[in-house]
Amino acid sequence: MSEAKQLRIEKQNEISESDEPNSLKEYLEYTITDELMIGLCGPIGTDINFVSKTLQQILEDTFDYKCIEIKLSDFIRKHYDIQSKVKSYNSYKKLIDSGNKLRNDFENDILSKIIIHEITKDRQAESKSDKELVKKKRVCYVINSIKHIDEYRLLKKVYQNIFYFIGVFSPLEVRKENLKLKGIENSDIENLIKIDSDQVEEHGQKVSKTFPNADYFLRIEDSHDKIVTDKLQRFLDLIFGTKIITPTYQENAMYMATSASANSACLSRQVGASITNINGDIISVGWNDVPKYGGNLYTENDVDSSDHRCINKSGGKCFNDEEKNELTQLIINQLIDKKIIDKGKIDEANKVLGDSRIRDLIEFSRAVHAEMHAIINATQKSGSEIIGGKLFCTTYPCHNCARHIVASGIKEVYFIEPYKKSLALKLHSDSITERFNTENRVKLLMYDGVSPKRYIDLFKTQDEEKRKNKGVKINLKRKNASPRKSISLEAIPYLEKKATEELNKNNTFDKIIN
Repeated sequence: MSEAKQLRIEKQNEISESDEPNSLKEYLEYTITDELMIGLCGPIGTDINFVSKTLQQILEDTFDYKCIEIKLSDFIRKHYDIQSKVKSYNSYKKLIDSGNKLRNDFENDILSKIIIHEITKDRQAESKSDKELVKKKRVCYVINSIKHIDEYRLLKKVYQNIFYFIGVFSPLEVRKENLKLKGIENSDIENLIKIDSDQVEEHGQKVSKTFPNADYFLRIEDSHDKIVTDKLQRFLDLIFGTKIITPTYQENAMYMATSASANSACLSRQVGASITNINGDIISVGWNDVPKYGGNLYTENDVDSSDHRCINKSGGKCFNDEEKNELTQLIINQLIDKKIIDKGKIDEANKVLGDSRIRDLIEFSRAVHAEMHAIINATQKSGSEIIGGKLFCTTYPCHNCARHIVASGIKEVYFIEPYKKSLALKLHSDSITERFNTENRVKLLMYDGVSPKRYIDLFKTQDEEKRKNKGVKINLKRKNASPRKSISLEAIPYLEKKATEELNKNNTFDKIIN
């Protein structure tokens, strides 16, 4: 045990009358915890375990934290008495199916309730009295790994500012290779990737829906040790405010794209985009909405009588959805007229067509897409600066936008949210790739860096008195720095108690939580 850790333990064990606060202000400060919760999420085949170990090592060695890893898969194994931990197709599939069954039998956030119980139990075990419960303790719970959106939501609601979520990913080819090294056949690999991403069942794994909520996105390539360590160190320095760090141009561009998305009044989804030139300077932004005569899109500045966006027409309806519904009815009527199906099968036919790729049609929308809007703006205002530039979009480009992106001369596209309807890669494999190291193709890549939603929180520096003293920059020591965002330990025990009470209602979890 290091000398620093020994001193920390001794300090935590010292509880005297002089430690007690004398005023409300002192009491509030007294109850602020240094605890952290860091959740990890990533698609199957990504080396999340390596990220978890690296994260713990940095926190322990550099920030003098005690780290406790909580593996959700361990709870699933214990609940269903799954003994084997050998990585194979059958073991992966059994673990996924068991997790789905657990959520289906109870609630989608059941695993998060178990996590909360484990954290509460650990905190109480480490404390000798109620007073010590509110003492500042340098503990980080690393949660490996979250697979469902409701698991994320519950942890975020309970732990708020002290919960950070990291989305870890590797390119598809790297993930396939990682799974192949475990002896899994190609056909089984494809199936695992599909069911891991986004299952139809509400209780199924929803990685593609959970992942975009990350506070930080971390890409892992083939050779990753030092790169991952440096990126995680930077993220932790932002959390603790131990260095003055400014955004990369990629982080700035994605923040601008996200900000632009707020301009959209589209009933389907709000999408934003920004374009940088070859030097990383932003030359345009765009969002999805209805175009207006004379150029550009309708905005809030247009008075209601001249604002013809979908929200103001026919009571507010999506014209794309309306056209798809009409197309579905037309097909059913023709099938009935040709006596291919009888009228008694109308409901069944509606369900079949409703579940078909007709629902993925996007060409009936009145809106200009965000990528197209940004490209138009860039060519109008910056001309040839778009050639060789990069496009940052909150969502993976659709196949309609993809051809315009290729034609514009843009070389790289970065996105956060997946878009399953897109056929971009299928239709334009000669011009588009998702592989980072491929040349002579437009690269469609998952964004890497601080999430736009945490941009202000993490990059806006502390108050002036915390940045400098008599005109000289203050250098905070990592081993005793507190997280910039915190919460009072008086604020969360009630919610933790409620989660545990729900678990105790069912004796099925006795062997896990006791």
